Amino acid sequence: MNDRTLYLFDGVHKNSVKPIVEQIMKINLFDEDKDKKEKDYKRVPIDLIINSNGGSVYDGLGLINVMENSKTPLHTYVYGLAASMSLLIAASGHKRYSGRYSTFMYHSVSTHIDGQLAYIRNRVEETQRLQEIYDECLLAKTSLQAEDLHRVKEHQRNWYMNPEEALACGIIDGIV
Repeated sequence: MNDRTLYLFDGVHKNSVKPIVEQIMKINLFDEDKDKKEKDYKRVPIDLIINSNGGSVYDGLGLINVMENSKTPLHTYVYGLAASMSLLIAASGHKRYSGRYSTFMYHSVSTHIDGQLAYIRNRVEETQRLQEIYDECLLAKTSLQAEDLHRVKEHQRNWYMNPEEALACGIIDGIV
């Protein structure tokens, strides 16, 4: 299976994530079959090229679940922007890289809420739950500290980083 370069060059949503998930799963099935048939079979890594402003936390976490369970190594490369949900996707690669002119951005999870008070309360609780999942995942995959993320959320701003800063924070493993 030669098609091991995948692209996330759109917002993170069902239509952008679905083909990536499908291809990761196909490659893993192919490699699993080869593992059984060939004694010294070596899995060739999957490359996920990212240039995305982020998007749906649910769809992004779905992709991350598949990435984490991939027996075939999955390397992420940020060439452009990895913002919001795509930042966490980039940090979830087995090996993570960035181009010299790329940009990374973290901010708190956002949602649009309207309707009756009970519905609003429910959405606020769900948004808080997603924020906790996002932050715990990012902290586990990087050398960032909870205080770093708290400081950004406290000031209600976006935290932009260049590749050198992303490398120092453990978001990426190298600059290419």
